[in-house]
Formats: sequence, C-alpha cells, structure tokens
Amino acid sequence: MLNLVTTLNKQDLYYELYQHQEIFSNEDALVVKAKKGFSGTETKSLFLKNSSEEYFIFFTFTTKKADFKKIHQLTGKRLKIVAKNEMEKITGQRAGAVSPIGYDSNISIIIDEELFDQEKLVFAPGRPDQTMVILAKDLLTIIDLFKNKYYIFPKE
Repeated sequence: MLNLVTTLNKQDLYYELYQHQEIFSNEDALVVKAKKGFSGTETKSLFLKNSSEEYFIFFTFTTKKADFKKIHQLTGKRLKIVAKNEMEKITGQRAGAVSPIGYDSNISIIIDEELFDQEKLVFAPGRPDQTMVILAKDLLTIIDLFKNKYYIFPKE
C-alpha cells in the first residue's frame, strides 16, 4: 500500500484523519464518530481475488452485502473474499481496517455507484486506530492518482 496521506497532501486534496482507539465493529465506529464529531457515510472495503491471484477491493456501504453474481457480471471475474492471513500479507493491513484506496496499480477497485451520491465517505485507511474522511467527488481523482483500474458497481 502506498502512502495515502502523503499523496493527498501533494495533490492538495481534502481529507480528515482521526486517531482513536482501535475499532473492529460498526457499533464502535459510530461511537467514535460521535465522540470525535466528524460526519460522513460509513463505508467498508472487501479484499477480493480470483483464481488467477488478481486482487480487487469492493468499496461499498457498511450495511450492504456483496452481490458476487453482479460483481462477476461487471468484472467478468469470479471473485471471493481473501483469507485474513493472505489479505494482511498482501496489504500490510489488519482485518476490519482495509482501506478502499491507496494501492499499487495491480489492485483493481470496484466502487458502489451509490457512494457518489454521498458528500463525505468515512473509512479506515488501513489501520483500526485511524479513520479517514474524503469527499465522494474526489474518489475517482484519488484512484487515478494511484493508477488503479476501477469498475463502477451499478445502482439497483
């Protein structure tokens, strides 16, 4: 994973970064959000792969389940969730804190189209003791900075 904060600073892109106790559940995230006073839509990132060892991030809402049939139709790839140990080895991140952005260009990103309807997106930037907030309108700009291929997962 590349240094997301350094890249956002160099490009003068808006972000908020909060330090806090480790979070491993949606309930804990809401408590920290209220305590720290930041706003935005809570999101999650699933680290996926296909049988050819190609890796993907599925970036969506915390409340939404992954529809693997639709993901297959979109990407042409049969994807599955990567085991915790493999994910930690590949990304250097802990389970429950997978960042949606900031990866080398060999990792593709699948973005839930509904995220673009939000103002701010809230996520763990690879660490369970940090929360990052970005503007949804900047998401594709940020992805382009890292040269990741991306897919837009269509609205229902």
